[in-house]
Amino acid sequence: MRTNTRPDARWTTESILLWLIVCGALALACFLLSSHPASVGAQDFRGFYVAGQMVLRCPSQLFDVHLQKQFQDAAAGGSQLVTFEHPAYEALLFAPLSLFQYRTAYLVYAGWNMLLLWLCYLLTRSTNSSLSDSYRPALFFLSFPVLLTIFVGQDSILFLLAVCLTYNALAARNDWRAGLILGLVSFKLAIVAPLAVLLSIRRGRKFISGFLSTALACAALSIWLTGIQGTQAFLHLLSSATLSTDHSVQAQYVEGIWLHAMPNLAGLFYLLGSGHLSPLAFNALNLAGIIALLAACAWLQRRAITDSTAFASAVACSVLVSPHLYVYDLAVLPVVFLTLSSRWTKIIAVLWFVLLPLLYAISFPYLMWFAPAVVVPLLLLAVCFSHQQMTSISDAHNQPKYDAQILGHSSNTQPSH
Repeated sequence: MRTNTRPDARWTTESILLWLIVCGALALACFLLSSHPASVGAQDFRGFYVAGQMVLRCPSQLFDVHLQKQFQDAAAGGSQLVTFEHPAYEALLFAPLSLFQYRTAYLVYAGWNMLLLWLCYLLTRSTNSSLSDSYRPALFFLSFPVLLTIFVGQDSILFLLAVCLTYNALAARNDWRAGLILGLVSFKLAIVAPLAVLLSIRRGRKFISGFLSTALACAALSIWLTGIQGTQAFLHLLSSATLSTDHSVQAQYVEGIWLHAMPNLAGLFYLLGSGHLSPLAFNALNLAGIIALLAACAWLQRRAITDSTAFASAVACSVLVSPHLYVYDLAVLPVVFLTLSSRWTKIIAVLWFVLLPLLYAISFPYLMWFAPAVVVPLLLLAVCFSHQQMTSISDAHNQPKYDAQILGHSSNTQPSH
């Protein structure tokens, strides 16, 4: 029997079997979870499902928190409120699921995410990364944030797919299409906004024009769906869901924003003791860190020798500076692993596969202690900077030899008199 032996082959027996086994285990877990309404009702899918209902029945009241809770209690039971705080156009993606009962819709969405995950695996470009061959299926099918995304019904797999397609378009030198694709997933605005800024620094006007085309179109669609009052309610919801004036444990509980669960800069500073600072000092420290990191990565966008290093640093930085980030948002990091060629990526990958399940075991079942996972995107970003430095040193070392070869070639080709 003929087999595909190309190093970048995707349709291998091992990858298909791994995907099927993981999907089977996830499907069983989701089915068992959905048999207990109180459990499945507490998942993140609760908010998306009701948003799909409300955007069809009462779009102008989509961001009415009290009405959201009434719909959620009626659809899924229980008493927990999972607030929908995304742009209104994303609710249209979940509107078809509102045709099903809640449990059925949850299982259908889990199956859909499994198919999207296979598509992400297929569409990721082949690179010179040390993890691009036999490790590729594991990065997509065994990464904890990816599995958790499917289990709780989040939207990070769709975002991962968009990032894969964006990188493919950039590698094909189609900057406008890359921006167009990234703008479609503006519902992940906290990550997409810094990512778009960093990529536009390297790619220029074509990328940013493509991004703004779809991002503004999605914003206009959201405003049209909910009206001016609904848009104002959305903006008020976003502004109120912060810890700008109080970041105490009690305030985190009230707002549902847990700093020790966020693997970003804010979570890192909180782990290092900034929780003892005043709210003003904490916010100033966090803002200074965000600005410094963005400035460093903006510099790297201009100086990076390879596009893969520039793209990996942009994604890792955008995750770190995102003001609102949970562990399932790290589902985008497999793309970063597969665009870096450093030997250190294997070591970081071991940490990736070990640390996150360990943190889950420690914090089970509340998923509250994932801030230490910030070390993974930090190390990946450090690899980007070290790779750039080593490349620059190598180029500087080889330049005299290259110049000598050019001069020697020129002298040998001078016409004789």
